[in-house]
Amino acid sequence: MRHGRWPKALAATLILLGTAFLNQGCGCSVTRIIDQAAVTVRGLAAANEISQKANQGYDVRPARAKWMEALDAYNQGDYSRADRLIDEVYRILPTLELVAERVFYQSSGGLTVSGLLFRPRDGVGPWPTVIVNHAGFGTAGDFTDVALLIRDRGYLVFNPDFRGSGESQGRHEGAKGEVDDVIAALDYLESRGLVLEGKVGMYGQSHGAAVSVLAAEKDPRFRAVVAEAGFYDAADLYRKAKDSPDPNVRALLDQFVPMVGGTPEEVPDEYAARSALNYVDTMHAATLIIHGARDPLCPVDQAYRLYEALKAAGKTVELKVYPNEAHCVNDPAGRLEVWELMFAWFEKYM
Repeated sequence: MRHGRWPKALAATLILLGTAFLNQGCGCSVTRIIDQAAVTVRGLAAANEISQKANQGYDVRPARAKWMEALDAYNQGDYSRADRLIDEVYRILPTLELVAERVFYQSSGGLTVSGLLFRPRDGVGPWPTVIVNHAGFGTAGDFTDVALLIRDRGYLVFNPDFRGSGESQGRHEGAKGEVDDVIAALDYLESRGLVLEGKVGMYGQSHGAAVSVLAAEKDPRFRAVVAEAGFYDAADLYRKAKDSPDPNVRALLDQFVPMVGGTPEEVPDEYAARSALNYVDTMHAATLIIHGARDPLCPVDQAYRLYEALKAAGKTVELKVYPNEAHCVNDPAGRLEVWELMFAWFEKYM
C-alpha cells in the first residue's frame, strides 16, 4: 500500500538544511528548526523506521496511524503540528508488540525465500490459513496491518517476501517465480503442521493479486482467493502501458519489461506464463475480484475479462467494481466494505 507523498528530493533538502535535526526521542536538548524541509527529513526517517519495524514482525499500526496524522498535517502546511506528531511516532516505536515470526524456506530455482508468520492469539493449530501477497515490489512488512486484521478473525496468516523482496534471495520476476514462492510457502506451513486441511485462502493486491490468481490456478489446495487491483493479461497490460501518458505507468513498465525479458513480441511465452486469463480452466478456488474503475496501472478491463472467462469456464467467481476508485480502494467506507466482503468470502468458501 502507498502511504503518502513526502517529497523525495532529499539531497536538495539536506543542502537547504545544512544539518538534519533528527531528534528521535533520545531525550537530548536540541533546538529544531520547524520548517517544511526539516519536517520532510524527519517524516521520511520516521516512515523508514516504521517500515523496518514492520519487517521485523512488529505491530506497527499505532505508529502508522500517528504517522498518517503527521502526513495529513504536513499536506495542510501545518509543519509544527506535523513535527509534534512525528515526535509521538518516535515515542510509540519502542512500545510496539512483536507479533510475527520471520521464517525462511526453499522455493524453485534453489532460492531461499522468507516471510512473516502471524499465529492466532488463542488456540492451538492447525488453523484455517490465509496467505497475504503484497503489492508491487515491496515487502511482507508492508501488509502487516492486513495480516493482523485477518489474524484477529482466527486465521493463521503468512505474508511472503517474494523472491527479490525483503530478506528473500533472487530477483523480481513479475508474477512468475513469485507464484512458486507462494506455493512453496504453503508446503512449508503444512510441513510444520500449522494448516487446517481444506481451509486455505489468499488475499493479494496489484502484483500480489496476479500472483494469487495464478497460484490458485496451479494448486488445488487454495480454496478461496480475493484479488484486488490485479493484472491478468500481461501482454495487454504492456500494450496499454506503452501508450499511456501517465509517467507512473511508464515507470512501472520500465521495471516490468526487464523482469519478463523483453516485449510481448520478443518473449510471448513469458507474457503468457504471467497471464491468469490463459489458465482459467484449471482454477481451483472461488475467486472474488475487486477493482477500481479508474485504475491507471491495471485497467479495469483486466478484471472484467477475468470475471467473464472464469464464469464461462463454470468457476465460482464474483466481481466488485468501485466506480470512483483508482488503483486499490482507498475511501474509508469502501475499504471497510472490501474487508467485510473478504471475510464473508473466506467464511463461505474455506
